[in-house]
Amino acid sequence: MTLQRDLAWQELELAYRASVAHQFARYALGLDFEMLPANVVHQAKRCLLDALGCAIGAYDAPGRVMCETVLQELGGKEEATLFGSGKKSTVLNVTLLNSFLVRFLDFNDVGGGAHNSDSIPGILAIAEREKSSGRDVLTSIVISYELGARVTEATGKSWGESLGIKGWTPDIRGGLNMPPALGKLMNLSEDQIANAIGICASHSLPLGILDTNYEENTMSKNLRFGFVAHSAVLACLMAQQGFTGPERIVEGENGLRQVVFQDNLVLDRLTDFSGWRILQTRHKYLPANISSIAHILATLAIVNEYDLKPEQIASVRIKAGLKESQHTTYAAKKYPRNAESADHSAFYANAIAIKERAYSPDAFDPKKFTDPVVLDLIEKITVEPDPSIPERGRAGSSEITTTDGRKFEKHIDVPHGFGNDPLTDQELEDKFGKMATKYMRDEQIKKIFDTVWHIETVNDVNQLTALMAF
Repeated sequence: MTLQRDLAWQELELAYRASVAHQFARYALGLDFEMLPANVVHQAKRCLLDALGCAIGAYDAPGRVMCETVLQELGGKEEATLFGSGKKSTVLNVTLLNSFLVRFLDFNDVGGGAHNSDSIPGILAIAEREKSSGRDVLTSIVISYELGARVTEATGKSWGESLGIKGWTPDIRGGLNMPPALGKLMNLSEDQIANAIGICASHSLPLGILDTNYEENTMSKNLRFGFVAHSAVLACLMAQQGFTGPERIVEGENGLRQVVFQDNLVLDRLTDFSGWRILQTRHKYLPANISSIAHILATLAIVNEYDLKPEQIASVRIKAGLKESQHTTYAAKKYPRNAESADHSAFYANAIAIKERAYSPDAFDPKKFTDPVVLDLIEKITVEPDPSIPERGRAGSSEITTTDGRKFEKHIDVPHGFGNDPLTDQELEDKFGKMATKYMRDEQIKKIFDTVWHIETVNDVNQLTALMAF
């Protein structure tokens, strides 16, 4: 009987060791800063700088005040820094609030399986708690992006197709890519990280209703990944104490592959760790839905080149992929009442672009949602699918007809920031600066730039997070 038991336990242990969770854990523990190519390190710095800039630009978000009020009431040990106020709170509280800030403007990057810069606040919070070095932080950022991208790749489709169509958001990947990134900083063992993945991924499944075609977007959209990251922090802390979770969370009975992905998940792709997916990350030039950027840029090009005023506009015809023409046009988005819907409104974005000849975070001032000029322009705009553009393509065009009968048209295949036209380092600094000058002096902004670009020389990441107080 003892032999049979021992054989059964051995077989069970072998199944666990072969699981995706354990392979993700081994990948994280086996990756050291010295193994990262120079271009990978630099890209991780770009992602870090862009995420911090997005967080600063979101400081006036109504939801920020509400979240911070609740977190202050909860109190707790002072372990990490809340962006903006500079107050200290628990790693859980800080992860939640700072993730909210990074996501609010929809200005954050596209990579690591979706908008993976939402992972950076949790990484920084744990790094503060552990007094980790800049090299440790960069390594964990790379881990998060690499593993997050592989979750999406394992579906064989784009993240929108692979997850959204089934009613989930792509941020469920956080249950798989965050525990390894955080566990690395916390010096967890392979078993502890694998169990943390099981704990987190079995309880953190954000639904697609947070970002749909027909529903109005709400403040909760900004916590799609934040809540998962919050759960990942908690899961790692629990696993560190020996708490267990389903290690076969991906491939086990009623696990993610079977329930969420409906068996459409290629496990070999999940665990193919060759290459550097973080290099595919792109950063947004405008704070808008990814597939909206091209037609907004087209409208901006026309009104600026031909000096068009709102009163000269007779009609605006926007063409985009089928998904864009649905996702940003229904009634809940056409007349936005909040920033979360405004940054996903093709009508509102183009109306603002025409009136202000710019489209920036300033577009989300609530007073502009009821601006008569903006509302009048919205009524002159139509949005339709262009059969020549792939369903989820990022191309778009704008055709503007003036009251005197002139017609102008502009088509953009690949919006600036994407494809082979990524934002330069200088453009990332400019993007950061435009959002930060409202709250920081130039000296502080330049200090952040210098610290991020040379963060591998920083012995304690608190040197960076202290600069995020204003």
